[in-house]
Parts: sequence; C-alpha cells; structure tokens
Amino acid sequence: MKEKKLVIFDFDGVIYNSEPLHFKSFNFALKSLELVITKEVYYETYCAYDDEGFFKNFLKDNEINHDDEFIGDLIKEKHSFFDENFDTETSMYHGSIGLIKELSKGYILGIGSGARREEIVRVLKREDLLSYFEEIVSSDETSYPKPNPETYILLLDRINETYQINPDECVVIEDTTKGVDAAKDAGMKCIGITNSVDRKFLNNADKVVDDYSEITIESLNNI
Repeated sequence: MKEKKLVIFDFDGVIYNSEPLHFKSFNFALKSLELVITKEVYYETYCAYDDEGFFKNFLKDNEINHDDEFIGDLIKEKHSFFDENFDTETSMYHGSIGLIKELSKGYILGIGSGARREEIVRVLKREDLLSYFEEIVSSDETSYPKPNPETYILLLDRINETYQINPDECVVIEDTTKGVDAAKDAGMKCIGITNSVDRKFLNNADKVVDDYSEITIESLNNI
C-alpha cells in the first residue's frame, strides 16, 4: 500500500455546496423547451456532467434535436441564472475549509471539476483558498465530462511537470457515481462523500463517508 502524495477534490458537491443552484439553473434554461428535470433524476443521472454534457445528454435522452448553437444558447441561459444567484444560494460545505487546510500540510492538493474555471477561482479567492491548490483542471480544459477519466489524467500530467507521482499515490474526493468512476478509471483511489447521492451510488469508491471529519491522514493512506 503506497503512501499517498496527491489529494484531488472535485468542486461542486465536494468543496462547494452549489448543486442545488445548478439544478435550479438547468431547469431555468429548460423552461423555453417546456421541460423539467426532477431532483431524483438530476442527482442520479446528470449532476456529474459539465454544462455542455448535461444539455447534450438530456436532450438526447428526451429525443430532442439539437446542434451546437442550440446547446450554446441553453448554456448561456443557465450561466445567467447561476451567476445572478450565486452569492445568495451557494456556500462552502461545513468542514471542507478545515479539511483543505489540514491536508495541505502533508499533501499536494488539486481540483478536478466539471465546473467553469471562472466559477472555481471566484469561490476560492472569496474564501482565501486559491493558494492551497497546486493545480486546477476545469471544464474549460477538457473535452470529455466525467465519467471519462480525462479530468484526473490531465491534472496528474500537469502536476507531474514538477513532481513524480503515480496514479495509485492519488486520492480523489468525489460525490457522484460518474465522478467516482472517473477517478477509478484514472487508476486513482477514491473517497465518496454523501453530499449529493446516497452511499449506494458511491459503492465503487474505496471508502464512503458522510462527513469530512471521517477523512483523516490515516484513512487516506490506508486505502
């Protein structure tokens, strides 16, 4: 069992409690199509996708013809609603800031997320956390959303421009089935946290927790 060197946080649903607003924002954009997505379907099927992935897959699943321009217009509508409400309807998860600061003492930290880089940086600057992370990979730098492992493979490649870390020396903290699968397919260990879905949807993770206090240096090194 190798000592862990890199801890990678997903962003939405792990550090940042924003998934309820993303859910509302997607439904805002879908109004023009007279469509609604339920919370159950969103969290179990779509919440790991970036914005483009959500709309492409949702429209395909609902047999609605679309092109890139149509998807782009829906994304703009979604971003508009999200950015208008982000200050009042989002927050950091209780315990996440303390965990980041504690783990930064012994590990390299990164963020691998389907969120926009602008959104990630804005929040980290607001909370004075940006300097704790060595590298960030967002939806702006990737072509394939989770469960494709591209996000985590790219992040490790960037980290290894300076360090020499193997995938099995990395632990990813994720909140969705697709996120866990992406981490595992990248060859990394994964802790699932039940912020967004029931633990039964995270059973591919190496460890599942309900609270940040359960994530310790000992638990990281023992998976």
